[in-house]
Amino acid sequence: MPSFDIAEKRPRINIFKLGGAYYFKQFFDDLELFRELEPYYEKARYRFRMATAGERNKVMKILEKRGYDPTLIEDPAPFTVEISRYQKYGELLKNSVESYPLRDKILLVMKDMAWVERAAAMGAV
Repeated sequence: MPSFDIAEKRPRINIFKLGGAYYFKQFFDDLELFRELEPYYEKARYRFRMATAGERNKVMKILEKRGYDPTLIEDPAPFTVEISRYQKYGELLKNSVESYPLRDKILLVMKDMAWVERAAAMGAV
């Protein structure tokens, strides 16, 4: 008799450790979930920030209960791309967790590998 894997794939949310804090970027349709996470929301940067490991753990538990797969990323290097400041990078900026200006380039930590691939297709390295 064939066996079927019916395990539901949970949407992954990468939570990046950058400096001494933890960040992620995600749009939630669920207003109740957003309200629960709102104390951690940085409106100016459109991202969530947890200052401590305790806050991070609390947020990860909330996300897990709501059907997400929160994943801690301690090394952002695989998610980091570099693009010229003179190229159009607005869409990339919207989908990055952090950005660092560097002379005539900008470094972006993308929220997931799909956006790393899109950035490469747009000319980022």
